[in-house]
Amino acid sequence: MTSRVRTGTVFAGAVLAAATVSAFTPAANADSFAVDPASYLVGDTVYFTAPNLGNCAMRPNGYVGCDIVGVPMNWYGFQVNNIGIDLPFLPPHPAVGPLGTHGQDSQVLAPGQPGPGQAYGPDASISYGGSTCVVSGFRGEVSCSSGQHNFSFGFTTGYN
Repeated sequence: MTSRVRTGTVFAGAVLAAATVSAFTPAANADSFAVDPASYLVGDTVYFTAPNLGNCAMRPNGYVGCDIVGVPMNWYGFQVNNIGIDLPFLPPHPAVGPLGTHGQDSQVLAPGQPGPGQAYGPDASISYGGSTCVVSGFRGEVSCSSGQHNFSFGFTTGYN
C-alpha cells in the first residue's frame, strides 16, 4: 500500500511540474506587430484574409467572425466552416443560412517576414471595435477575441 501511495504521489508531482512548466513557458514566437485597421476598412467593417486559413470581418460594435477555408472547425462535435462572436451572452458559434458568411476575399493580413536566422516572422495583430485577431505564421492559426469570448482555428481549435 505504501509503495502505491508513493508511486501515485510521484506521478501526481510529475504531472503538476509538467503542467507548471508548460503553462509558464512562452510561445516560440510570442512577438507580434500591430496592423492599422484603416487600410482594411470597407465601409464600417474591417475585412481581412488570413492566408490558407480564412476570411474574417470585424464590426465597430465588437462583433467578429471568420469563414474557415480548408479544414472545417470542430464545434461541440459538429464540423462548421464559420464561427463568430456577436452576442455577449453566447459563446462563439457558427452562423447559418444567409447570415453564415462573415468575410470576403480582401486584403491579406499576413505574419511578418522572418528576420535573419528565423524560420517564422512575428504574428500580425489587428484590433477594431473592441475585438482583436492575431494571425500566426508559426502556429498557422487565427485567434480572435471580443469581450470575454475567444476562438481560434487552424493548427489549434478552440472557443470560449
